[in-house]
This record gives sequence, structure tokens and C-alpha cells, in this order.
Amino acid sequence: MKWSDIQFQPPKTVLRQFAGAWLGFLLAGAGHQWLARGHHTAALVLGALAVGVGGLGLVAPATIRRLYIGCMIVAFPVGWVVSQVMLAVMYFCVITPVALFFRLRGRDLLHRAAPPPERTSFWTAKSLPEDVRRYLRQY
Repeated sequence: MKWSDIQFQPPKTVLRQFAGAWLGFLLAGAGHQWLARGHHTAALVLGALAVGVGGLGLVAPATIRRLYIGCMIVAFPVGWVVSQVMLAVMYFCVITPVALFFRLRGRDLLHRAAPPPERTSFWTAKSLPEDVRRYLRQY
């Protein structure tokens, strides 16, 4: 994720999707506050925000553009950190152990180990297909 991924001029469909998500998540939060925790004031505030901002965004998406951009700017550092951590986890927990396993087993599919002295090149001759129409049948 990079800074240029943030849409500073989002289309109306993106703003409507944001308004719908805002409406859904805040209404779910209001329901949770009302039913599970018994915080009726917090539930009413969340419900009013959900209906006010979400409903307004669904009807007139241009009105919530600044809110959308603000939320994207606030969420950007979180997304960047998570993507970097996930790349590091994939590299150090998946790729590195597989590479070490292959090295310990002596796997060398590219034949990069020191060639015998009689070889002058790393070139490997390949056989040609009997029928050139085989090129058109990839599988």
C-alpha cells in the first residue's frame, strides 16, 4: 500500500459503498451496545450517526467525501504496517524455511553448482518436439 493508493477524488460509487458500510457497521455497533451491553445512550448516538451520515451518503454521496478522505488518511498507516508485517511473515516463516530445506537436501534445479572441468558452458541441450503443431497445444 502506498500513499498514491488513496483516492482523493473518489467516484460516487465508492462514496456510496463507504456510506453503506458506515451505515451497516455503526448500526451493528448500536445494536451491540443496546442489546449486549445495555448502554442505551451510546446505542442511540451510534444509531443517529449511522442513519445521519450513512443515509446522507447514500442519497447525496458528495457530502461525505471529506469524511471518506479523512478516514482513508487515518487508516493508511495501519494498512501500511500490516502489509509490511505480512510480507515479512511470509518471507521469514514460509519462503526461508522452504529454501533452507531445499539447500539441506541439495536441490539444485538450475545446476548452479561448480560444473565438471570438462564442461565449458552451463548450456543444456533440449530435445525438439517431433511435431511442430505441439506448440499450439500448450496443455
